[in-house]
Amino acid sequence: MSILLIDIGNTRLKWATASTNGDLHSDFIDQGASMNDSPNQLAQFDQISKNQTIKKIICSSVITEDKTLGLKKHCQTIMPQASWFQINGASAIEHLSSQYDQAQQLGSDRRAMVMGAHQMFPGKHILVIGAGTATTIDFITPTHHMGGWIIPGMTLMTNALNLNTAQLPNVSTDDQGSSLKIGMNTNDGIYQGVLASHVGAVMMAQEYVKNQKMTLGLMIVTGGNAKNLIGYLKGSFSPLTIHHEEQLVLKGLLAWNTMGLA
Repeated sequence: MSILLIDIGNTRLKWATASTNGDLHSDFIDQGASMNDSPNQLAQFDQISKNQTIKKIICSSVITEDKTLGLKKHCQTIMPQASWFQINGASAIEHLSSQYDQAQQLGSDRRAMVMGAHQMFPGKHILVIGAGTATTIDFITPTHHMGGWIIPGMTLMTNALNLNTAQLPNVSTDDQGSSLKIGMNTNDGIYQGVLASHVGAVMMAQEYVKNQKMTLGLMIVTGGNAKNLIGYLKGSFSPLTIHHEEQLVLKGLLAWNTMGLA
């Protein structure tokens, strides 16, 4: 028996399967991803249902309720034996409380990320950075999610400059070097400026934690732009440990299951 974990983000859908008693530090049995507008998105779940017996489906979704419901109905049709669970911003609140004014308003992906970080690295003060379509920076203590920041992601920033100016190009956010520097041309100026804004936001978050008289034990970075960002963060935050967790949302969904909540 397996668990199907589904992370529906703003741009992509990611999924993984794990054993019902899966360990958070172990590899998934299988995993995959597709763009949200892919015509073959549902077909990948047909193949999963043929290869594995799924007992539970645990989902995080930040897209519309109607589109999420469409996926749920499809999964329930092809995997009728599987129970469907969907987390929200208040999930596992008894395990990791939240300082958010209204916990339900927290994105389910952010909630999954902090749950995963909390369960994988207990007892630590952690900055959790999701470098996706939007970049999120969340701070957790061993007992609380203290809140966080949301800024446009790296690709969203470059797209905004291109779409809202007359002459600025649309610059790729793929890795363009190993150090933060002054741009000597327009493309570099945009890329390095976007990068500086992200590194600066993380540095300000670290400063906030210091002002709260707390000491960070770890920084976890996930999301599509994580690899681009990590090299620069390591240079800025040494000797703070920076951990790249490629599928932190999915690990958070698995953590929710290990808490006995599904």
